[in-house]
Amino acid sequence: MKEKRSLMKDERIEELRITKVSSGKKEETEDVVVTESPLTIYLNDEKVVTLLCTPQDQESLALGFLFSEGLIQNKKEIERIDSDRKDEIKILTATKRSLPADFSQTKILTSGCAKGVTFSNLSAEGESASGEEDPDPTRDLLIDLQVTLTSSEIQNLMHAFEKRSVLFRKTGGVHAAALSDQEKILIYSEDIGRHNAVDKVFGKCLLEEVTGGDKILLLSGRISSDILAKATKSGLSIIVSRSAPTSLAVKNAKMLGVTLVGFARGSRMNVYSFPLRITT
Repeated sequence: MKEKRSLMKDERIEELRITKVSSGKKEETEDVVVTESPLTIYLNDEKVVTLLCTPQDQESLALGFLFSEGLIQNKKEIERIDSDRKDEIKILTATKRSLPADFSQTKILTSGCAKGVTFSNLSAEGESASGEEDPDPTRDLLIDLQVTLTSSEIQNLMHAFEKRSVLFRKTGGVHAAALSDQEKILIYSEDIGRHNAVDKVFGKCLLEEVTGGDKILLLSGRISSDILAKATKSGLSIIVSRSAPTSLAVKNAKMLGVTLVGFARGSRMNVYSFPLRITT
């Protein structure tokens, strides 16, 4: 007698009855959509934010968000992670750090998905919040060439990146982010939000104590200035995406010494800043 195998429900997707229209004909069928659910993050019993996300890797998302916003620095600070409820993550740190007094006032709604937030010290015009003169990258910045890539290495990485996008192939409704070295993908995440996908990657880095200085960030979606701000917290110097950067992301990348590669599809790509790190 064959043993019945119980299939666990994939909480990342929901099955729906839909009407499909093709060539002027209607057909009742089943389809799947990506799940969107709220996650509230607490730091030492203070509510930080509620994110709309894909219910997967929530601990990594919470830690990555706190790291990206400068509220935690490393794994050693973390005393306990409580995730008893699906819609809440509570992070307790040994230092019992509290939120800055002006935290809610400095919050900026970004151009990203699900009202992603960032507290970057760059203004909307790409200037330093301190009012200091912007650095001239050709004059003041010593470019770090610790990481360089050939165009063929980028092609190989992006091909491997696209093959990992199982949830996107099922639903067509998520973004992806990954951390890689020059040869392979080390950490991969998918989420309905671009910011969430990036934060999940950084959260996993924090948990696994993976440093970003010699790594590359791969993205499926737009490179905006807030995504750049998150990436530079980990010391990354190369960001590669299938999609486009924004003008402010390019301007800030030139100030911060980051190489931005957009429209990396097939054998083509556009390098928007510091092309010295990309060889043919």
